[in-house]
Amino acid sequence: MKNQVVDAVQPIAELFRGDCVALWSTTYNVELDLYNEYLLRRLGDAPINAVVLADRRRLDESLGAIPPERLDTLGPVNRRWLLRGVQIEAGRFHPKSYLAVSPRRVTLMVGSGNLSSYGINAGREVFTTFTSGTPVGVAAITTWRGWVRRLVEASSDTILAGRFADLEERIPTSTVPVADSPLWHNLERPFGPRFCDSVRAVAGSQIDELIVAAPYFDEEGAALGALLDQLRPKSLRLYTTSSTSVAGPALASRLASAACEVEVLTYEPDRFTHAKLIGAIAGNQGWLLSGSANLSRAALTLEPKFANVELGVFAELTADQVRGAFLPPGIDAVPQPLESLEDLTYDSGTVDQVVPQIRLTRATLIHEGRVHVASEPEPTPGCLLASHHDRVGLTGMTTTRAFSGPLVRLESPEGEALSNWVVIEDPAALSNALEASRSGGAEQPGELTRADLDNPLGRALLFIHRNLVMDVSETPTAGTGQGGVDTEESTSGAENDDLWDRLERETLGRDPRAGTYGRLLAGRDRPGALTDPMVELLDLMRGRAPMEAQSGAGTSVLGRLISEHKLPDVDIPKISWRPSARLRVRTRNVLRRWASAQTNPRLSWVSPLAPLGNLQAIASVLANMYERAAGGAPSELEESDLDDLWARWFMPFVGTGDGDSWLSRADLGADDLGKHLSVDVIELCSALCWLAIRPGPKRRERRIHWKSPLSAALDLGLIEDSETVAEYVSIITNRKLSASQVSDDFLETIEFMDDQLWCDSTAETLDLGSLSLEQEPTGLRSKVIVTGVAHPLHDLRLVRLVLAVRAYRNVNAVSVYAADDDWRIVIEPDLPIVYLSDLDGDALVSSEAATPDDFGRLAAGQSVVADLFPAEASVA
Repeated sequence: MKNQVVDAVQPIAELFRGDCVALWSTTYNVELDLYNEYLLRRLGDAPINAVVLADRRRLDESLGAIPPERLDTLGPVNRRWLLRGVQIEAGRFHPKSYLAVSPRRVTLMVGSGNLSSYGINAGREVFTTFTSGTPVGVAAITTWRGWVRRLVEASSDTILAGRFADLEERIPTSTVPVADSPLWHNLERPFGPRFCDSVRAVAGSQIDELIVAAPYFDEEGAALGALLDQLRPKSLRLYTTSSTSVAGPALASRLASAACEVEVLTYEPDRFTHAKLIGAIAGNQGWLLSGSANLSRAALTLEPKFANVELGVFAELTADQVRGAFLPPGIDAVPQPLESLEDLTYDSGTVDQVVPQIRLTRATLIHEGRVHVASEPEPTPGCLLASHHDRVGLTGMTTTRAFSGPLVRLESPEGEALSNWVVIEDPAALSNALEASRSGGAEQPGELTRADLDNPLGRALLFIHRNLVMDVSETPTAGTGQGGVDTEESTSGAENDDLWDRLERETLGRDPRAGTYGRLLAGRDRPGALTDPMVELLDLMRGRAPMEAQSGAGTSVLGRLISEHKLPDVDIPKISWRPSARLRVRTRNVLRRWASAQTNPRLSWVSPLAPLGNLQAIASVLANMYERAAGGAPSELEESDLDDLWARWFMPFVGTGDGDSWLSRADLGADDLGKHLSVDVIELCSALCWLAIRPGPKRRERRIHWKSPLSAALDLGLIEDSETVAEYVSIITNRKLSASQVSDDFLETIEFMDDQLWCDSTAETLDLGSLSLEQEPTGLRSKVIVTGVAHPLHDLRLVRLVLAVRAYRNVNAVSVYAADDDWRIVIEPDLPIVYLSDLDGDALVSSEAATPDDFGRLAAGQSVVADLFPAEASVA
């Protein structure tokens, strides 16, 4: 931490550097000419995350004062960097802070200077500099991040939230131990009482000296009086200039009656001094509060709801260091009589400002050059959006035609101003300003090496990674938490979570890979025709140039594989590589990770049908791998790998038919799904599902495993018998099969019953001690006897067990008994669920009658049976 006592801080030189990748500023006032025409140029042309948060009312005044001939100076605003007006509760937004991020360090400056030529260059200001890599620096930067997060969340602004998420990604995680933070804000507690309590905790009830300097006081010096009352100093030293704003006679009268010695000093040379300092001394110990807070009630004593928003730095120093902070080099202080204060006058700093009928909060450039506005309240019918040279009507909140700014406001048809001015924002241009570091994720799946990409499967996985969103956790979005910050400053409520959800929805929806799904999911409008993405994928796996014309190019995936298998004269390059065990593990791990990521509900924010498109792409790859092996080509994955991977992909997609699938969560029924199912999808699913139950080792166990998913898939129209499917699986198994035989195998599996195998398999899957199955005398309810479940109402395995029994036995009524305990539970449709914790206890009854969908919803939400019972009962 640099202290102004010994170091001269140069904000422009230290912050606005060519290697800067992010620069966030908070200020009361911003000088737009300085920022756009000078400071921004110092940052160079490299993409940068630049944001300025300024006081909203002050910004309204500044924008309203820009003459038409100077509008060109607004060119970079809300295109290369983001400008936002801020107002928290009733007070002014008054903090002065600057956070600059470079590849090697993070620098935070907190002080008294605004983002203006005077504030960061020529004025008499005080700044404290913190840098990453030191305990105090890390603590201050962490506090600042948490504070800004709260401002962002209060704004409910997704563009601002997106840039904050980007900022957090750019700030490296520190391993330096974190000290107590010297950075204070007043969102929760006023500075004045906090400073006094911190000093008295060490100094006791009275201090030796109180020293203050500030350009602005409240009118009668009430905030200074509160400090005197609480700290009870033996002496007060007050630094002023002729421009100090306070009602001089009132302050002189107050200090004349103070129970301490009063020393008044004026700075020489006598010119405006913007530094704000409060110092306390007891013996050789000292405490200093610097930053943005003036000696006013709004800055020091008012509760957060009414106060200005301020930032301050609290430092424990020696007595001489505190005294030295008030006298920088080249400045003298001349003693003055107390009566000299009477010459000072109070300036409230406010001007009469017409409050607009409507507050225009944002104007956003959208498609075809139109502009969408956001305001409080919404514009009344007939309002126009106006710039200095154009006016256009609104349909709802959007202009009826293309419209240009850059500065706009709402007007009545007669030309009366109805709102403040705002600068139009261009989301595309702002996004481009971040492209250097936010390119949409890694260039390749993290598990793979460069060498892994020089083979058929590696090329396919790279193509899929670059064209489809397989794992939303790999995309750089804002809904991923606190960016490594673990601090009380980072708390947020449910309403704040909505902001990050909205940001992530918008970011994922803008992912350029989202456009692939429209081409991939051609649906039944293009029966029997390969889509362009699948042609390219198959060509890559064959080692051909993408989109090269080949025999069978106009058929489905299976049709093309069959054609190429039958035509040995097709020019398929010879493969010279040999798959290794490590390659097998790495590629299998990628496909497994992607499979587990398909259940993430955020994937639908990319495209509502993204999991279906992803399933089709992976099914094409697996079908290709089966065919390659059947043709004698080396294969990166063994048949057991392919069977395992298809189960991991397909089963969560269709579930058991009891509401536990992606299709259920997406609220897609068979009719809705059918609109998006191409021949490709149906053929691929049919072929790969048949291979999963094909004759061979452990077929009885595999039939049990696939019984419920196949039944659900058949109901959804994902499985059909066709000659193409039969011909393809005939090639893979090297035995002639007809479509009717394939169909019979599916039906036999769906109807297959083997209680012991089912119990053993289910017990292993759910990690149960043991499991047995009985049919109750009525034949309408299945009885399950289980061990290894100690707390059934709170054990997610019980939900999955009930769903599995229902699917296997095709019943809705299930009773579960503990073989190693006395509990039991009975679930019957249209009746409350009944639970007995022991044979001698009272029965617990669910809040409502059970429905067939209850357990599906519980499984989809990772919930437990206790959620269906009254709160007082669910603790059992």
